[in-house]
Amino acid sequence: MQSLKNLFLPGETKHTPSNNQHPIILDIHRTYQQWGHTQAGKVDASPNALHPCLQATCIEIRQKIAADKVEQSRRKIPIQQKITDLETKNANAENQIKSAKEDLETREKEIKKLSVEISQIKENPQTITGDTFAKASFWIGTIIITLLTAYLFIFYSSAAYSAFFKNFTADDTNVVNSIFDAQAISKALVDGFTELLLILTIPAVFLGLGFLIHKFSEQKGISKYLKISALVFTTFLFDFIIAYEIVEKIYNIKKEGSFEVMPDMTISMAFEQVNFWLIIFAGFVVYVIWGFVFDFVMTEYQKLDKVGTTIRNKEQRISEYENECKDLRNKIQQFETQKNENMGEIEKLQIELKGVIIFVQDVKQDIDNFFTGWLSYMKNVGKTQIQIDECTEIRDNFLVSIQTSSIQE
Repeated sequence: MQSLKNLFLPGETKHTPSNNQHPIILDIHRTYQQWGHTQAGKVDASPNALHPCLQATCIEIRQKIAADKVEQSRRKIPIQQKITDLETKNANAENQIKSAKEDLETREKEIKKLSVEISQIKENPQTITGDTFAKASFWIGTIIITLLTAYLFIFYSSAAYSAFFKNFTADDTNVVNSIFDAQAISKALVDGFTELLLILTIPAVFLGLGFLIHKFSEQKGISKYLKISALVFTTFLFDFIIAYEIVEKIYNIKKEGSFEVMPDMTISMAFEQVNFWLIIFAGFVVYVIWGFVFDFVMTEYQKLDKVGTTIRNKEQRISEYENECKDLRNKIQQFETQKNENMGEIEKLQIELKGVIIFVQDVKQDIDNFFTGWLSYMKNVGKTQIQIDECTEIRDNFLVSIQTSSIQE
């Protein structure tokens, strides 16, 4: 097959002198039609020769487009712009990565710092409490308060039963026997549920004194001392009644067994009896002590709780920082992934930038013009419709092949 070098390709012109010596610009599309007509005539429009002719024409078209430096430069502008945009995105991503890494480093340092502080607090809690023996004081006070609570429960349950329900006998003239009754709860249960409930709940009255002393002591102003004084006096009066009731019962037992005339018990006479003050001190003084010990234990607990609260707050901050670190690492990974994808796209575009930019439409239009000339010849020489359809199919298949080739859309 002849080369297409003698063909006036798209973008080229042929200057034909006229009578007035002005050039005549030939129609490019008409030229490709003429070329197709001429080539068909040389091979008698053979279908077997059509495909090689189309390939030769396609090569010439590509060479013509590649030689057009101005057009190639214009077509590469969008590609260069894409590269510039991607490089800008990568620069922004790099800044984001740098910023995220700085934030990550800062938070990791904070986590390490807080972890060291927690270890130091655990080793030296007095840095928070200001008391080297706060923990020991708390546990000693807890043991004492537990024993005092058990004592007060036993004492007041027995004392309440003896004062309100017990029928004294001659054997109960001893103060210990009169106050402490090992079977007080079981006897109260036999006597009735209400009696049992009373002797079980009376100790709570006196234990509540200690709790309220602690709560009032937390208040500010002189009013707290008035409240505490009123509370102590009220519970002392209750304790006084129980003590007087027990002493009176003991006195009446002695009175009934005496051969001498004894006067009725009075408050002034109760004040003169040792048993009366023994009951007062065995109850009233102990629950006052219980109140002060309870206040002491709660104070020490607050110190320890301050340590625990400080540690928990620092652990909470560590947890928050760890979540932020996780988010920052994910953010860095996303930016790294995007950056790598952009780099891959940039490399791909740079390869395209170094090559020749040819669009399918560039080739398709001129191939169609070439085939128009080819068909013109076939019709002129009376080729059958079957032969025309065969050549048309060859042309269509060729166009499909160049659309799926490396020619860019």
